[in-house]
Amino acid sequence: MEQFVYTNEGRVLLREADQDDITKIYEMYQATNPEDWWEEERLSEFRFNLIKEAKGRIFIALLKDEVIGHAEVVLPESKDDPVYLVRLNIHDDFGRRKFGIELVRYSAIIMKNLGYKSYVTWPDTNKSKGLYKKVGLKEIKENPQMLLSIKAKKNTEVKLVKELNFNEEPKDLQVVVGCPWARDYIWLKAFKAGAEEFLDYKGPFVHKISCKGIEGVTLLDGNSIYLYVPKAEKDNIELIKELLIYSSNLALDNGIESIHINIKDKLWSQLDLSDIWEIDKEEERLEMKMEF
Repeated sequence: MEQFVYTNEGRVLLREADQDDITKIYEMYQATNPEDWWEEERLSEFRFNLIKEAKGRIFIALLKDEVIGHAEVVLPESKDDPVYLVRLNIHDDFGRRKFGIELVRYSAIIMKNLGYKSYVTWPDTNKSKGLYKKVGLKEIKENPQMLLSIKAKKNTEVKLVKELNFNEEPKDLQVVVGCPWARDYIWLKAFKAGAEEFLDYKGPFVHKISCKGIEGVTLLDGNSIYLYVPKAEKDNIELIKELLIYSSNLALDNGIESIHINIKDKLWSQLDLSDIWEIDKEEERLEMKMEF
């Protein structure tokens, strides 16, 4: 399925990207200050293949055969779960001209036609909110996202059960710290990027752990922490606190002194780890969702 959008600049084609488009996507990002995966063409290719392997789709907007817009979505295993928009970016020269709206709408229509029931994204609170609202996504909730410096280690009752490998993804546990969507993609990215040592990547360090008879998993993905616990324990603040202490200690043991945390506001408001963490940056992440 392809779609054309007619503008003052000419006819813009919206379609799904293929391998031949990797260089064009990379070149779009070079027009600004490219970050992370788009600093080098080999990183862009790795990222493209990673999204595809994680059951994702990549969409582009083309003007005169040049990419001016790029979007990535990851599809869940169940069509009852939301499709997750991982990335949306429009070339700086074409911002605020509705190309972002058209690209999101186009990808959402394709997801709906495939039988998925909802579409979710997680933008910074004050970034692109208006764009997503115009497409039909509604604000659900805000949660804190922080960059923390680790000041010290702390004793914990958490014990290591074993280290996990790529084939031991905890499908039966719920994510309580970290992005709750695109779980397969996050797991895949952690192991693949770690193996390639891309972007000064450390890890992944993946431990099955136990605290007072309750087992969970911590995934230290670069400098981001993901915690998985049984669904019945998703609001167990004492358990989550102990698992975070363990994860923080694990980071320091591996030379990681700064970590990213995404956590639900109701959990964060009950935590006090000021004795081991110092907040360097705190922002809000806004969950936005559209039901088809």
